[in-house]
Amino acid sequence: MPQDVRLLTLLSLILTKEKQKVIQEQFEKYASAVNYVIKTVMTSHLANLRQTVEAVSEEFARRYDARPEYLEDVVKTARAAIAQHRKLARTIRSMRDRTPFFKPGRLILSPPIVKIDSDGIVLFTTKNETLPIPFDKHSRNKDIQVLRALVDGKQQVGRIRLTWRKEGFLEITVRVLSDVQSPRRESA
Repeated sequence: MPQDVRLLTLLSLILTKEKQKVIQEQFEKYASAVNYVIKTVMTSHLANLRQTVEAVSEEFARRYDARPEYLEDVVKTARAAIAQHRKLARTIRSMRDRTPFFKPGRLILSPPIVKIDSDGIVLFTTKNETLPIPFDKHSRNKDIQVLRALVDGKQQVGRIRLTWRKEGFLEITVRVLSDVQSPRRESA
């Protein structure tokens, strides 16, 4: 049964210099990890997600992060970047001989690495630290009912995309999946 997906776009408050520094380190580490996985997939010709996870897990844990959830998020992003590159390479001749590359500036993570509540998100960094990122009041109030449904467990959170804005804040796109408990109405 296909699930209905809704994208919820929120903004963070302007982050302090300390938070900006930690966030930028996380973005750079994530981009480096994705590019490492892309290079491994392309050189080893790995066919699916499971093969990729098995092939890179030891070196990945040593270099980047030992959490299996983080590895799965990175592999999903790498495989999506490869697919997007191949799609573009069909029409753009100059891209055909190039290796796909993930540009820094985005983090695409899923729970439990990112936890969402009605006031903001909490990012669990690769150094086992928590980094709270509060939502902007206007974007939060616009979608407060959906945020409450996510916190109460009435709807599921898919992957969460954090996009860095040079002005010092994040654009947060939450993939909201359909209702967890969809009651069936029985006709009498």
